[in-house]
Amino acid sequence: MDDKKRFSPKTLIKRFGQSFVRFPVAMLLSLFLTCFLIYLCHGGSLGANMDFLLVFYPATGALLAVALSLLTEDFKSRALAVATQAVIHAAWLGISVYLAQIDSFSMPQLIAVAATVFAIGLAVFLICFYRKNQDLQFWNFSIRTAGALAVSVVIGGALALGLLLLVESLKMLFGLGFEDAVYGDIWAVCMCLLAPMLFMFIIPKGEDKYLNEAPEFSRFTQGVVQYLFMPLLGVYFITLYVYAAKILLQWSLPVGGVSYLVSGSMVLMILLIYVTYPVQHLEGRKLFKQVSRLLPVVMLPLLALMSVAIGRRLSDYGITVNRLYLLAFNVWCYAVCLWLIFTRNKRIWLIPASFAVILFLISVGPQSIANITKRHLLNEAQAAFTASGFTKLPLSDEQYKRWADKADPEVVAAIDSKLYYLQSDFGYESINSLVNDNGSVGCYMSYNDDSDDGYKEKVILYTNSHLITGVTMPQGYSRMTLLRDMTENFEIEGEKVILKLRDNNGPEVYQFVIDMKLFKKFDENGTYQPGEPLTVKNDSALLMFDYFRLWTSSRHIRDDEWEFGWDGILFTK
Repeated sequence: MDDKKRFSPKTLIKRFGQSFVRFPVAMLLSLFLTCFLIYLCHGGSLGANMDFLLVFYPATGALLAVALSLLTEDFKSRALAVATQAVIHAAWLGISVYLAQIDSFSMPQLIAVAATVFAIGLAVFLICFYRKNQDLQFWNFSIRTAGALAVSVVIGGALALGLLLLVESLKMLFGLGFEDAVYGDIWAVCMCLLAPMLFMFIIPKGEDKYLNEAPEFSRFTQGVVQYLFMPLLGVYFITLYVYAAKILLQWSLPVGGVSYLVSGSMVLMILLIYVTYPVQHLEGRKLFKQVSRLLPVVMLPLLALMSVAIGRRLSDYGITVNRLYLLAFNVWCYAVCLWLIFTRNKRIWLIPASFAVILFLISVGPQSIANITKRHLLNEAQAAFTASGFTKLPLSDEQYKRWADKADPEVVAAIDSKLYYLQSDFGYESINSLVNDNGSVGCYMSYNDDSDDGYKEKVILYTNSHLITGVTMPQGYSRMTLLRDMTENFEIEGEKVILKLRDNNGPEVYQFVIDMKLFKKFDENGTYQPGEPLTVKNDSALLMFDYFRLWTSSRHIRDDEWEFGWDGILFTK
């Protein structure tokens, strides 16, 4: 077929019709999503929960429909294919309805949803290649499908930008008026309808879906891999090995940041092995074959270095969701390297497949990392309360303060920071079994830290945000100005902090000279105690602090290196 016929309107309509037959559910959901987004752009709404459902389900359901269509199109029984899709879609619709009833997602719920959607997206590339000896077919399909995705996004984005420019031109040249909703309409049509349709149109099918031929690398591709990616990975490895030698010579522990460098090296190694896979098993390609088989061996000692770094962070600071995910990734990396070594880089489709399965298992359900972290930190806090004689839970604000006064300051700082972490990332309800809503959680944390990279940080922190929300005008003052995120307009001279402020009603400058001792008293024994609102005043104004933080970070802490940030209210007469 010549190019004119290939891109003629008749041929394109025919091909899109074939794509609709292949992905009917996905295309219908994309069309519905586009129409509903246009409805929302023009001010329509069916309520927050229903709006979420009618955006979330079509968007994720279309992705699920593509994966299911790719899986079931090879089924011999059409009835089995339809039944499989119907059951899975019904289950996903039920999950979507459940999610729509949640007004505000907690962190475990957000992680679970994100991990599930990620697994569905990865299934598009993997779901058809679970049989033995399908590595080459998987490689060809995944590369072409990834290319189809990139092309569809670029074309959809370019078309949207072109139409937006056209609208702006019509407004400028002819004075035509367009509602702001038109811009949203353009993005919805181009990125939620045309781009997905183009993507489904390009996905390999038929014999191309299971193409079993190794492509020949062009000189350009071979040059990019050989002279760019390989040297870059080599530099990573050399840097990390030199750092490991330094650790052994100094007999010290690695810093936490090394984990991210090792993780980056691991990802780059997998990409290099994946990109060069077709030529690794061809005659005359010794360089790619030798390098790809050597990389997992070289990677193992670096993974051990990463394990030590993670272990140190867990030992020094306890568990968090991020640290446990990093630990799980570290264990997965060991398994991948050993698999590549013993199979000589065979069945590479198991690498992304295992990643998706493990991510799903550690992110969804009661055994998820987020839920394990939550349970562990709550148990630690409960044990600390019980050890101090506070066995009746939850604690009131007064009881929590009495516990903080009675217990060891280091224990108080550690437990308070963990409860504050839970409250911030999991919501207030996550700690309600231990501390009432009005508990002063986050008021006793220690912010003194010797960081891993050799820098020392000293922080003085104060907060009374639960008071400022209900503050009344002090007697003798007539105006108040809320000041947020103030990190400028201050000077530190010796033991004095000088603030120069303005209110919203004129050019007058109000200067406050504050003795540093006033701040430092909130940092005795590495903790601070909230009380009455901290205020300072001069002859014409009063400043009430909602929050302040003084900090310095250097190899040698000196008083003249303090930085200052604060929130508060300025009262003027």
